[in-house]
Amino acid sequence: MLIETLIFALIISRLCRGRLSRLGELALREFWLVPFALLIQSSVYWAAVRGIGLGPSWLSPVLDTVSYFLLLSFTLRNSSLPGIRWITLGILLNSIVITLNKGLMPVDPSFLPEASRLELLAGQGTHGLMTPLTHLSFLADRFYLNIPGLQKQVFSIGDILIDVGGFCLVWKTTMKNKPNIVISAKDSGM
Repeated sequence: MLIETLIFALIISRLCRGRLSRLGELALREFWLVPFALLIQSSVYWAAVRGIGLGPSWLSPVLDTVSYFLLLSFTLRNSSLPGIRWITLGILLNSIVITLNKGLMPVDPSFLPEASRLELLAGQGTHGLMTPLTHLSFLADRFYLNIPGLQKQVFSIGDILIDVGGFCLVWKTTMKNKPNIVISAKDSGM
């Protein structure tokens, strides 16, 4: 859902005469954490879907949880940017529910087609079915959105906050007169 939100933010910003070029002027600290975290998440997901073990059974959930903490580190290093605090809170909520549920994001089974439920029961992917034993189920993927022309989405409160933050980051950055510029101690002569 984040990709659709960012595309929507870009379209709205452009229609309101925002300058998309300002996004390239964002000073993102420790940006390497984002692709590294996404690489870990993709690897864990790919291995889970293909039934390939990455090592001991505890390793995949630990790696998935670590990837969220890498994303949290990135957002904390960039907390002065518009919308990042929303993103941080969303990632934190998702991290908590995933950590407490053995590295899996619980999903409300009532929104899933039968084939998806069977895949999750078989242990495929980085999500698991919500059960009465699920910890903090109110933070799980329990909301459903079906917009014609887009893929059906199941999402969490954390995902909503991440989307709000992503929209704010794009909107406020493109609509500003001056981009966010971070001056390091080295640049300022200190």
